[in-house]
Amino acid sequence: MQFSLAIAASVLALTASAAPTVQTRDIASGTDQNGSIFMFGDPAGPRQLLFQFGACGLSTYFANQVDPSMPLVAMPAGVFDQFGAAQNNALCAKVITMTNNGVTRQAVVADRNLSVDNSIDMTLDLWEAFGGHDNDGTLIRGFSWSIN
Repeated sequence: MQFSLAIAASVLALTASAAPTVQTRDIASGTDQNGSIFMFGDPAGPRQLLFQFGACGLSTYFANQVDPSMPLVAMPAGVFDQFGAAQNNALCAKVITMTNNGVTRQAVVADRNLSVDNSIDMTLDLWEAFGGHDNDGTLIRGFSWSIN
């Protein structure tokens, strides 16, 4: 009996070590997305606005789940609305990875953007990382993004 248990344990150990790793799927992703700046000037004020008053209610519903050093974004309403309303939205407080012209950065989803530009609105610190400038209200086109 001991021999059978030893064989069974070995087989289970080999099977477990050969099992494939589980990959997480993206909740949402997109390509050729516009990017825009949420508000000009020092990013601290706009970050605070998005954190406290954005549709996700980060300060109330996700206060201890958001890294305070992460930039914040508002997702286009057409994307955001597919995943629920307000703080019950599946995108809220999730990390978005955005890429444009070889630059990749991460941010946290905090709000819903109603602009007609269908853009991901971002705080100045993130906007500048992608080549935007303070007081430059143009769009940056061609973002690819994923949220997981």
